This record gives sequence, structure tokens and C-alpha cells, in this order.
Amino acid sequence: MRRVKAWPIMLVAWSGPGSAAGRPSDEDVRDLIKQMNKRIEALEQRHQTDQERIKNLEQRLAQIEQSDTDEQRKAEAEEIKTEVKEEIKSELAATQRAGLFDLSTGAVGSGNALNPQITVFFDTGGSLSSDGSNNALNRFNLREVELDIRAAISLSVDGVLIVAMHEEIESEANGDVDIDREVDVEEGYLDFHTLPYDLALRVGKFRNAFGRNNLLHTHDLPQVTRPLVIRSFFGGEGLTTTGLSLSWLVPNPWDEYIETTVEVVNADGGHESPILGGPNADNPAVLGHVKFFHDVTETSSFEVGGSYLFGHTSDDPDFDANAFGLDLTYHWDDPDPSRFRSWLVQSELFWSHNDVDRGPFQSSRNDSFGAYAFAQYQIGQNWYVGLRGDYTEFPNSETRGADDYDVAVSPYVTWYITEFLRARLQYEHRWFDLDDGSAEEDALFLQFTGVIGSHPPHPYWVRR
Repeated sequence: MRRVKAWPIMLVAWSGPGSAAGRPSDEDVRDLIKQMNKRIEALEQRHQTDQERIKNLEQRLAQIEQSDTDEQRKAEAEEIKTEVKEEIKSELAATQRAGLFDLSTGAVGSGNALNPQITVFFDTGGSLSSDGSNNALNRFNLREVELDIRAAISLSVDGVLIVAMHEEIESEANGDVDIDREVDVEEGYLDFHTLPYDLALRVGKFRNAFGRNNLLHTHDLPQVTRPLVIRSFFGGEGLTTTGLSLSWLVPNPWDEYIETTVEVVNADGGHESPILGGPNADNPAVLGHVKFFHDVTETSSFEVGGSYLFGHTSDDPDFDANAFGLDLTYHWDDPDPSRFRSWLVQSELFWSHNDVDRGPFQSSRNDSFGAYAFAQYQIGQNWYVGLRGDYTEFPNSETRGADDYDVAVSPYVTWYITEFLRARLQYEHRWFDLDDGSAEEDALFLQFTGVIGSHPPHPYWVRR
């Protein structure tokens, strides 16, 4: 109630002498105050009605306790249960109808119009490599600074804006290093999260629902680096595109969580996806994902998902790309919450079958496979240890051979210094066959991730 009554005061202050040009008139402010007062009166009447309903329910429960037989008690209890369910359903439906697409100043979104949820993530660290000539490593690196702004626009629509400054360091074939720093809108979309028939819609730029890892931002990864297969198939930052994403919670007789997602997006693949063909590729690309989530026990769960991506590798519509994915995740928490013990086991498999445009007389198909798997154990409230294995080939590569591959094994440890600061150390042994040559490399990665501002929910793998 206090929050509602505070709004007229804020509006009056806004319309004072120090406000900017284009402020509402005194008459508009008075009308808004009247509307707010009416809403307060309606809420007070609703409160009185609810109190009367509670009293009636208490009286009926007392009658049940005095009933002569168990059958009478059961019949009365079922009658009350049915009535309460129907009332809740009707109230929820009325709320959704009132709030759906309501973007006016009277909607819920106005409550945080001047106070959205703002978070800044800092992700930095350094690396050492056994290859002293690899200057892409052997240096400190400000990996990413990310500004995350979120706010409710209406009862059913949220707005999300994520702006990131990336520092990407790549080693060229001749040994030179290319350092690319850029500011980019990593995600910016409207999230219609409460549509009828259990539908949800995203419109704008977003991380694509291909598998599990691709949905995570850099600061939320369980390890310092993304799996090799993600980088080889979708680029260093994963797959992020612009378009529409429609998801549906599928009703089923087993009362299980089944979600399907269909996305129609630009075929440019965001920054640098090797699967898709860049800004000149023939549009659109289509992506589908199906997820099944099951609670194995009260403290463990299993998730399996399947993904498919169709797009084009160039402006020639005859050159197309097809990528398939399978993701598996198992999570267990100790039944005793005071012990802070948990297991996370996850794996993804990728396969692509796509055209490579090497010129009018050298075009050919390129079939590629890749996978990763890791297991992570929580040994205390603030400590995690894990091991990840990677394997990948190279889809749509004009320079790497059909038999080239990249393999790595990476143990790591994560320490939550505070709720807002995390440190991680990861060792990686990597061996690869590229450009008709084989090599091995050992690398050590140190990462610090800090959070400033509103603390977001932890990623799914964290238990604190």
C-alpha cells in the first residue's frame, strides 16, 4: 500500500519548477492522483472482502471439525478446495487480461520506470601458455565488462538491455596477435512472458536456444573458457542473433516440464558464427529446440534437449547449413542443505552438415562433429571443483582440412570469495591437428568476476 501512495508525491515533485521541459501539466497530475486514490480505495475494499472470505472459511472449517463422519469432512474439504481453485483461476485470468500489452503509466511497469534493475559485471584475469610465442595467451586480459538493465514494462512484458565491452585476443596464422575491443549490444529484447496458452515471446536480439551452454553469458559459465565445440561452431561468444523467439510449455498427461522453442532470426549468426554466412547470407535462419525436465528425486533433476538450426552459408540460397545438437544435464543437491554439497554433470553433442563456398569450382559439403562433457562437485558453500573434456572439428572452414581436430582436457576450481566476487583457476592441456600439422599446448587461466549493483539470480549450477 505504501508503494501506491508514494507515487502521487513523486509525480508532484516531478512537475515542480526544477523538472525538465515537457513535464505533465498540473491538471494531468491531479488526474493521475485521482486515479491512484481510486485504486487505493479499490484495494482497501478488496482487503475487506478477503477478510470476510477468511472468516467464512474459518467457520466452515470449524463445521468440518464438528462433522459426524469422515465422509462429511471429505466432502466439505473438497467443496472448499474447488471453490478456492476457481476463484484463484478467475482472479489470475482477470489480472492477465488487464495487464497484457498494457504499456500505460498506470501499468505495473511504471513502478520501476525510474528505478530499473541495473547490474555491471566485470570479468578479467590472465593466462600462461607453454608456448611462449602464443601472445594471444601469456598476458592479462579484460575479457568483458557487461551492463545489464532490466525492467517490467507491463504485467506481462519485460524489457532487457545488455551492453558489453569485449576484449578479444586472437593469434593469426603468421604468429601476430590481433586485439579487438568493441562495445556491442549483446542482448536487447522485449520479453512477453505471460501470453495465453502458456506461450512466451522474445522480440529483438538474444542468445539463441541451441543447447545449454550457448544460453549463458561469459560471466555465468561454469569454467573460464567456453567449450571448444561452441567456439568452433558458433564463434567465441556463442550464437546471438536478432529476430523472434516463441516458446511453449507443452501440456501433457504426465505433468512433466516440456518446452518447445522456435526462433526465426537473421542468418548472419551475430558476430562470427562459422555455421552461418555473415551479413550477406540469405535470410532467414530457423532454429528449434525441445527441452524435457524431470525431477528424479526431491533434490535431483535430469534435463535432456534437442536442437536444430537451418540457415545459409552465403548469399547463394543453394548453400545451406544444417546443425543438430543434443544436450544432457543431471544435477544433484545434498538433502541436508547445511552441507552445501552438489553434483552437476553435463554434456552436449553437435553435428553439422553444411555447404562451404570455396568458389564456383571448389564448393563441397563439410560434415563436422563436436562434443564436450564435464562433471563438477561442490565441496563447500563457496568451493567447486570440476573436470571438462572437449573435442571438435571445424564446420564451414575454408582453410582447415576435413581431418583436422582440436581436443582439450581442463580441470578447474572455483572460489566464491564473497557473494559479489568469484575467483577461478583452470588448467588446460590441448592437442590439435591443424593445417597438416600437430601440436600440443598447456595453459593456465586465472579469472576474477565481480558484480556491481543489483545482484542477479545465480546460474543454475550454483548452490549457496
